[in-house]
Amino acid sequence: MRTCLTPDQLASLAAQGFAESQRSRFVDPDAVAKSKRILCERGEEWAASVLMRDLSRRSLLLPHLPYLENGELETLILADRAEWDQLAALAQA
Repeated sequence: MRTCLTPDQLASLAAQGFAESQRSRFVDPDAVAKSKRILCERGEEWAASVLMRDLSRRSLLLPHLPYLENGELETLILADRAEWDQLAALAQA
């Protein structure tokens, strides 16, 4: 499955995700848990299409998950929410 968000939406979400990641030096454990759930539900193909890059590099701590750069964890969460919002808007139309 690939994302249905436009490249402009993805660029905006990436900027928001990076800004959120800069708020603290520490990684939010709730965000880690959410992103792990999203990766499990939507898959790495979806995540790669959201982040617009190859995800073959693996995490050192969790080799079954891809390595994520600063802000990408937050971007995945924002993109998941944006897709659900888009689906809800279509259902109401």
